[in-house]
Amino acid sequence: MNEDKLSELYLLKQDKDRHIGRLVSKTQRFVREIASEFLQAKGYTNFRVGHMVALIHIDLEGSNINNLAHLAGVTKQAMSKLVKELQDEGYVTIEKHPNDARTLIVKLSDKGVNTMLDWKECTQKIEMTFTDVIGSEQLEQLINLLSKITTYYELNSTCISDKAVLNLNLAKPTPTKY
Repeated sequence: MNEDKLSELYLLKQDKDRHIGRLVSKTQRFVREIASEFLQAKGYTNFRVGHMVALIHIDLEGSNINNLAHLAGVTKQAMSKLVKELQDEGYVTIEKHPNDARTLIVKLSDKGVNTMLDWKECTQKIEMTFTDVIGSEQLEQLINLLSKITTYYELNSTCISDKAVLNLNLAKPTPTKY
């Protein structure tokens, strides 16, 4: 094998703990672990942090599955599965749309609303944990930087409809259109 490539590979491996993808991935794992522990302590036995992908996007007046899937960046089938799990556990209710019987409207139940408020407390716990490690100023900088990165890539997505929805969401909260 080429000596230059081996040297380059050696340097790559020496610095593996500073690769951005690895750091973001590991941080996400820590966030999930902290959140899971917090939610378990609150009595959420059949709730996964992944369920928040659906709950966080449900409008107060309800949302349809297509919009939820789009906002969460998952397929309609994946969102339908998540919503079914949430319905089975009592976090959401499902109604037929009054003007289109083919469209289902997902709404937060009382249990779902309480879960969202517990999630808010959970995110505060995560932020306090990270503040203990890096301080409040650096945590705020990290949040701002990650927000800039995600917003940039969401706005520069190759999917026109993603841009349109994101632009609407950035401008002001708007009710879900059915």
